Amino acid sequence: MKQGSLIASLFVLLFITLSACSDSIVTECDIALPEGVAARFSEIEERVFATTCAIAGCHGGTNPASGLDLSPGQAYAQLVDVPSLNDPARMRVEPGSSAQSLLISLLRREAQPFMPPAGPLDAAVIDSIATWIDAGAERN
Repeated sequence: MKQGSLIASLFVLLFITLSACSDSIVTECDIALPEGVAARFSEIEERVFATTCAIAGCHGGTNPASGLDLSPGQAYAQLVDVPSLNDPARMRVEPGSSAQSLLISLLRREAQPFMPPAGPLDAAVIDSIATWIDAGAERN
């Protein structure tokens, strides 16, 4: 195969691979992972849960996974002081203790199922969520 044909073939393969992320199906290609999130629930809900978690087929829509709806306006009541369906001995979010909160264990990939499944959030984002929890998990 000539070098020009090889380069053209690689270009076509790259184009097909990248265009696969443009379909209407939610995939990891569609999820923009946020950076620099403040340790306030309102920002976490808007910039993390609403964009990364509360999507159809995950923790949004009519049948959210594990009975956990992280849609705006629903997330706080679904998380704070609520036992996990998968691990009833643990709270999803234990105010004042990120170490005891199942959410942080899932985000840090210390417990399964790993969240989000498309790939880990930035460590700084997880740290902001942990800081919010350690500060009492207020609805701020």
